[in-house]
Amino acid sequence: MNKNQSHFSQLKKSWGLADDTSLQDLLSHAQNKLKSDPENPELLFNIAELMRHTDQTEEAKKYYQKSIKSTDKRTTQRGEALESRIEKKRDHTRAKFIFLTLTPLFAIIIGATFLWKQLNKPEVLPEDSNPEKFAFTQWLAKQQMVQIMTTLQQENPELTFDFSRSSASAQSPMEFMQSLMQPDALEKIRRDRERAANNKSNTGPGRPAFQCSKEPAVSCAGKDIPSAPGERREEVVQLMQAYNTILDTELDCEKIEKSIDTIGEQLQWRKSERRIKANLEDLAVECFYKQKNLEKTIEHSRKLQCTGDEGYINSVYWFLTAINHQMGDKASALSSYQCFQEATEYVGKQDFSAAYVASRHRESGALAWLYFDDLETATAELEKGRTILKNAPKQTAATREVISEIDLDLLETYVTANIDLDSFNDLMEEINSSGLLTDGYKQIKDTLASIYYMQNKDNASSIVALNNLSSRFKLMPEFICGWDWSGFRRGLEDSIADDDIRDRARNLVDAANCYVKQSMPERIQVINEVSGWLNRQ
Repeated sequence: MNKNQSHFSQLKKSWGLADDTSLQDLLSHAQNKLKSDPENPELLFNIAELMRHTDQTEEAKKYYQKSIKSTDKRTTQRGEALESRIEKKRDHTRAKFIFLTLTPLFAIIIGATFLWKQLNKPEVLPEDSNPEKFAFTQWLAKQQMVQIMTTLQQENPELTFDFSRSSASAQSPMEFMQSLMQPDALEKIRRDRERAANNKSNTGPGRPAFQCSKEPAVSCAGKDIPSAPGERREEVVQLMQAYNTILDTELDCEKIEKSIDTIGEQLQWRKSERRIKANLEDLAVECFYKQKNLEKTIEHSRKLQCTGDEGYINSVYWFLTAINHQMGDKASALSSYQCFQEATEYVGKQDFSAAYVASRHRESGALAWLYFDDLETATAELEKGRTILKNAPKQTAATREVISEIDLDLLETYVTANIDLDSFNDLMEEINSSGLLTDGYKQIKDTLASIYYMQNKDNASSIVALNNLSSRFKLMPEFICGWDWSGFRRGLEDSIADDDIRDRARNLVDAANCYVKQSMPERIQVINEVSGWLNRQ
């Protein structure tokens, strides 16, 4: 029983209906219940699900939207009620706080007054002292100190005179005066002033820290640079999370774009929120890229770059490379790819993890292969990433996972280049022993392995790989739709000379590609046909 059937069975049980009640009858029952509770979001969602499973797609969309609106309305009502309760509690707490604060404060004032009077009693002088001479000496010393301090402050306005004993670094007036008389005192003040100025410049607006040598300097509008002061706001974080969810369900690019602008206009993007703005700009870039909107993809790629977040530099040039190539501007695509390579070298020198830097080399290899047919650069970039991970001082779960992904990419380039058998077997051994590949990735591995063995006339090994692939399709039909087969399929034209083998390799790639519309029996049939052909050779 799948997840939806289980859900519908629970509905029948909770509503007191028989297990054999049809989905249409269940839908009618739900619609009758809706009459008495028309704004129940859960009921609206169940109706939408039932309509979707009874092929009422357009009506289902309406009920999904009603469910979302009803949920939003109830969330607002709960928020208002919560706000009212919080305000009442706050008033009570405020009154209690004032009472508890002022009571000890009055006690401190009384105690301090008494202590001040005790400390300021007239000093009992020795009998042989001259009171008039003693008082005049103290007064003269005080006047001299005031004059010295005033002069110092006028000549050195950056100085502060804090002689409190609340911290370990505080000095007495005498200690302070002595420190100023040291030969290097003024030089120290100058160095401190320069250091403060440098620190201020280093923490300025979020202008791009990276500038690619292959393009003009990036010009950022003031509104695109998060520079307002203050701590990161939780409500802005929640907004980012909400739009991450929205992008999973709908491609409303304008809604994300408007949200970014609204925050900038009404709340002002703070420097501490640079990562949040970068995340939203990245969502906007991805959204417009999927719509093949060249202008908007480039616009938001630059806005993403202007946030100054170094963690998104490669994302900027990945999208620029891809969109320019898709639009036929190969010169701009190549320039953007070269910037991607420079950005990868840049982040490699920053404080990023080995897994992060290696992943950027992996993406660089993918771009080289997908858009420029540069198998040599693709392989070199993948091997760079693999070396970085192998040499990492600490082997974390993230490190091992990226290694497994790079190994699978390398396997594709090895098959395309028809690498020597020893190198191929060494890589296969590492992939098979990693224990990190899911069944979907294992399907990719088996597809590539079967093609490699087939083109090298090792039919027995190819049949073993095909049997593994067929078994995976039968037992667990999982696909990795994020895997792009286009570069490999295109490369088959040059990598396999034999027409029969090349045609069967193409068929296997299509069977493993989730974007090719084939039923599961049809995919398995393709695999079996290739196995049968190999057996007959």
